[in-house]
Amino acid sequence: MRDCRVLVIGAGSIGSRHARNLLDRGVTVVVTDPDVERARRVDGATVVDLARRDQLGHLDGVVVASPTVHHLEHVSWAVGITPHVLVEKPLGTDPDAVDRLVQRAGERIMVGYNLRLHEPVARFVEMLKSGAVGRPLAARAWFGSWLPSWRPDVDYRETYSARRDLGGGVLFDAIHELDLLCWILPGRFRVVGAVAARMSDLDIEVEDTVKALLVSESGVPVEVSLDYVSRHYRRGLDVIGTEGNLTLDWSTQRVTIETSEKVEHIPLATDVADSYVREAERFVAWIRDGRRPPVLGPDGAASVHLAAAIREAAR
Repeated sequence: MRDCRVLVIGAGSIGSRHARNLLDRGVTVVVTDPDVERARRVDGATVVDLARRDQLGHLDGVVVASPTVHHLEHVSWAVGITPHVLVEKPLGTDPDAVDRLVQRAGERIMVGYNLRLHEPVARFVEMLKSGAVGRPLAARAWFGSWLPSWRPDVDYRETYSARRDLGGGVLFDAIHELDLLCWILPGRFRVVGAVAARMSDLDIEVEDTVKALLVSESGVPVEVSLDYVSRHYRRGLDVIGTEGNLTLDWSTQRVTIETSEKVEHIPLATDVADSYVREAERFVAWIRDGRRPPVLGPDGAASVHLAAAIREAAR
């Protein structure tokens, strides 16, 4: 197993997580962040200055974990020096700019949709695609959580989630749900109607609530509900099929299948942190062995297009 050297751009919560997981896989990690002290808190990594790019040395891969607004800039630079770039979701917020980047470097980009590697989600999708409830007739995806509780040691008003200039807002922040819909219902979606607005008294510059009605390319109606205002974490996927219903509910930590003959609850209490470990393993396997990543640039672009279409319909 050959050694590899990876640069992590951004030492916030997600960047630090990526760095630790890579270090645990035997990777040499260098990290950069405008807040040098924050970068130095990543034990085991070497701190570098991204402005001194001539001193970065050889890199086998780059992880882009900067604020959303910088993703396209950092990925565009990274694909010029390495064929292995992992970018946190979303790939960007401008679908046209994302398309240009993907056309240039799609096979060199892995998008960090770690929930595709989360055991309950993978089991749900496996059951759905195996025909466990027949052909999908309708679907629903939902996410809600109280934003001030996300990072209790940080003022929520200063986080990227709350700031327009950093690409925040629940639509792109909770884009995992849109990616999962793109996974289970391939093809472009048509947005029938949408609301994206700040409905609460949270002191933020962006939307805290999104409600949308979509129709998949195959004609399946889909409800989407995303928010920063639910006081208790709620999240799930639900598909009504010709032969039954299939539901993944994070609050109960189980997948439920309902048919005319039975109702079966399948406990899947897997820590979502494990999906980040699997993501690191897949990134390292891509670098070392050429194993294809679970989400490449073109896959990541689909959810950006869907989010942009929802935002346009909500205007």
